Amino acid sequence: MKSGRHPEKLLSSIKIRNLSQPGRYTDGNGLYLVVDPSSAKRWVLRTVIKRKRTDIGLASISLVSLAEAREEAAKLRKIGFHTLGS
Repeated sequence: MKSGRHPEKLLSSIKIRNLSQPGRYTDGNGLYLVVDPSSAKRWVLRTVIKRKRTDIGLASISLVSLAEAREEAAKLRKIGFHTLGS
């Protein structure tokens, strides 16, 4: 884990499986696991597009693993968000 202002890779498969309380759990670098009151779990990337904070839904954890969510979030950060919402 990286120390400093932007921690990363805070979640693990075991921790994700055991989470049941509704809330937003950070993995770092804008990637969150959202647990709904219905216990549904989904991946969200929080970023800024055109100076406005925006949440981009990535997928349910039943479709996308932790590793895949990290890869997709990194890919979206890498291409830049100026191309979205234009």
